[in-house]
Order: sequence, then C-alpha cells, then structure tokens
Amino acid sequence: MPVATSVLGPYTLEQELTNQAAKLNGRRTFLAKDSQTLERVAIKVIQIEKAVHTADQWASIKLFEREVKLLEQLNHPAIPQYKDAFETVFEGSHSFVLVQTYIDAVSLETLIQSGKRFEVTEVIEIAERLLNILHYLHTQTSPVIHRDIK
Repeated sequence: MPVATSVLGPYTLEQELTNQAAKLNGRRTFLAKDSQTLERVAIKVIQIEKAVHTADQWASIKLFEREVKLLEQLNHPAIPQYKDAFETVFEGSHSFVLVQTYIDAVSLETLIQSGKRFEVTEVIEIAERLLNILHYLHTQTSPVIHRDIK
C-alpha cells in the first residue's frame, strides 16, 4: 500500500510491505529510495512503545541487533545486502531501523495465489537455488539457521 511521502533518515518511503500481524507487533517493512544513490531499498522498522517496555519489546530489540550484526557479515547474491542501521523517532515512536538492498521479485506465495502451477523442472530449480543459499548460510564461521523461508 502506498504511504504518504515520508522520510526516514536519508530514505524516502514509497510503499509499505508489512503484513497485518507484523504491524500489530510494531514491526513494519517499507520499500524506499535512498536519496543519495537513488537505489531502491527495503527498510525494516521496529517501533517501541513510549510508556511500556515489555519483555517482548526487549526481545525484539535483541533480535534486531543480532540480525544487523549477522547481515553485515553476509555476502551472497541471493541475500539482500546490509546497507545501514540506526535508531530514530518514527511516527512518534522510538524506532530501530535496518536498511537492506531491495530484490525486486514476485514472491513464491504471490505466484501460488495467482494460480501458478510449477513444472517439475521449475520446482527442482527453485529447490537448488534455495539449497545453495542454505549451504552458504550453514557454512559460515557461526552457522546461520534461517527460520522464516518464504
């Protein structure tokens, strides 16, 4: 859904990509443009409620910090690259922001919902690409286990 022109640091937000469940948890994702390079980027924002700091919020902050450190070290063409991370106030809430390169592609979920039927060769190609990425992640000095494959 388009967002009213909004700026987050040097990034101009173009479209919100957040699903409803994530939004309810204070986690939002945006498609944006870097005002310096004009490159499209994906921005993840974790908004922290002002008055209440729950255990869930602290856990979200710790996971965010771990994700930033991890992404800074990864270098694979199929994994969005780390660009930036910072703290700011966004829509009145203290927020943690992660910026990554944006990979413009249709999600597998969208293809399936649109009625796409895959040939066996296509399924094998998707599996091989996924396994290549997982092999890269698992062979890092500290192996990375991905919990959210879509």
